[in-house]
Amino acid sequence: AGGPGESSTRTLRLGELCGTMSRTRLGGDSATQSPPRVALGKRKASSGKKDGDGDEGDTKVVDSSSSLELCDEESKKKKKFNWESVRVRARAATLMFVAFMGIVSAGHMYVWILVMLLQGLAFREVVNVRYREYKMQMDVQMPLFRTTQWLWYGLAMMFVYGDFVKAFAETHSSAAWLVPYARNHSVATFVLYCVIFMISVGTLKKDSVKYQVGQLSWTIVTLCIVVGQMKFVANNIFDGLYWFVFPVWLVINNDCWAWFWGILLGRKLVKAPFFVLSPKKTWEGFVGAAVSTVAVAYYSAPYFAALPLFTCPATKLTFVPSFLQEEEEDTAAACNPGDFFTKTLDRVAVFGDRLVLKDVYPAQLHAVVFALFASVVSPFGGFLASAIKRAYHVKDFDSIIPGHGGVTDRVDCEFLISLFIYVYKKTFIRKFDLEWHKVFALSQLLSTEHRLALYHSLEASLLRDGVLIQGANTAASSSR
Repeated sequence: AGGPGESSTRTLRLGELCGTMSRTRLGGDSATQSPPRVALGKRKASSGKKDGDGDEGDTKVVDSSSSLELCDEESKKKKKFNWESVRVRARAATLMFVAFMGIVSAGHMYVWILVMLLQGLAFREVVNVRYREYKMQMDVQMPLFRTTQWLWYGLAMMFVYGDFVKAFAETHSSAAWLVPYARNHSVATFVLYCVIFMISVGTLKKDSVKYQVGQLSWTIVTLCIVVGQMKFVANNIFDGLYWFVFPVWLVINNDCWAWFWGILLGRKLVKAPFFVLSPKKTWEGFVGAAVSTVAVAYYSAPYFAALPLFTCPATKLTFVPSFLQEEEEDTAAACNPGDFFTKTLDRVAVFGDRLVLKDVYPAQLHAVVFALFASVVSPFGGFLASAIKRAYHVKDFDSIIPGHGGVTDRVDCEFLISLFIYVYKKTFIRKFDLEWHKVFALSQLLSTEHRLALYHSLEASLLRDGVLIQGANTAASSSR
């Protein structure tokens, strides 16, 4: 601001000027208000000297006669659509889509590896947001800080995916050789937890303990976001790629539709901001994306359900790509998509008889629920990411993807829906996820005596239910 003799004038940055002049116009009596001035360039706060032209530092002051023109020019720049940015984003998105579909075609194992890679990159980006701001302090005040961060990450991944490997090995004969190792998973994880916990506490210093505890807390919160929410993603992948690819498809659609409707109708119907920490988000984009995503989910679900690559669960842990694997008898037997993907409902009444759907797959009806979650709840993962970036004054988490930022900028909405799909599937679709080949694989872990006891118990149950006949069964036993 000016000195005591300049109380009737103000020096503003360009962004402030436009808002001030807009309010002045709305006020009506502009003649009684002093014309503002705009300061362009960077003001040197530490320097009170004036240069030869009379301007302070490298700041240029523009009078009100030209400030209106500057404001209009700035407004035009904001309204001008940046097609170059769209082209860059489109090229990167196309490359990512092609790479993703190539990995999906390779099978369950490669999709799992991709997810673990993305988790590692996302963890690195999120912890780096805080690390970059306090880098010098971290190096001095917290010994082994980066080491302990990655030790905690490795422990979390071991805990989450070790449970999956153990369960898979116990229910699939092809992976039975992993059972002796998987059974030690719990004790190995606990021992490592104790070691890492002692290292983390042992490196605390008296003069910086508050700061160090804050950094440790940030690491744990990041693990909850990146690893905790993805605890069951491997179960989704190996239970059939549909349970992973289709939700990803919905989240991507919702993101694209939100952008489209935001550009088309943003703030034309509702002026109120949608989310204060993410100014570009609009109510029109949010609602329009929800409706569009539901439509896409309903009509695209049958196409996903018709692909054996998506509906067939994995029967073994192998690095051989799916398109190179030979079809085996046990694989064909295990690949039974079930009614969820194959059954057709002749008539489904919605809202009483106001809306009647004919020849509908159950997958389509459940897809609507998936789409609603992807449209209403999942975006809040992106809002949290926006809040983190705003808190630490960064535009993107990284610049690894041209036009898109970092990995976290692209997968922030994917974390929560992965957990939702698993919970929803276990609760409403596959309440009792027991198949004969899984039970048989478990029986092979029993001793001979216990397997015989299981055999006789199963035989007695089938006789009691009338599935087997006592005489025929006795004759068959005698012939053996």
